[in-house]
Amino acid sequence: MPAGGHVDDNETPEETAKRECKEETGLDVEIIGSEQPDLFERNTHEGTMLKKPIAMMLEEIPARPERNEPAHQHMDFLFIAKLMDETQVLTLAEEEATEMRWFTKEEVAALDSKKEIFGNVQRYILEAL
Repeated sequence: MPAGGHVDDNETPEETAKRECKEETGLDVEIIGSEQPDLFERNTHEGTMLKKPIAMMLEEIPARPERNEPAHQHMDFLFIAKLMDETQVLTLAEEEATEMRWFTKEEVAALDSKKEIFGNVQRYILEAL
């Protein structure tokens, strides 16, 4: 699973993506968004444009009785990011995961989507690369 989490109060989706990436991996990243017209260009006092995610999804999350969690939905905003500094070290947040590593496109393609990776995760990674 890529780094991710819940949006905090007064936080944009891309701010969430940057924060969650830092918390879970120790990496400072820049969120990359697709170019889009600035609809506030003539009225900057009205607002600013947000970064455009590569995908938005509604996921059905099954109940997890062992964590006392009922079935629920997640709305996911998927972003591409790049490292702010190439010398950063990947650091596992042990309360978030038990293992973390980099994958090549070929390694992602070779993963079993029934046992090793969620099918939608595999697909958006392969389509983004």
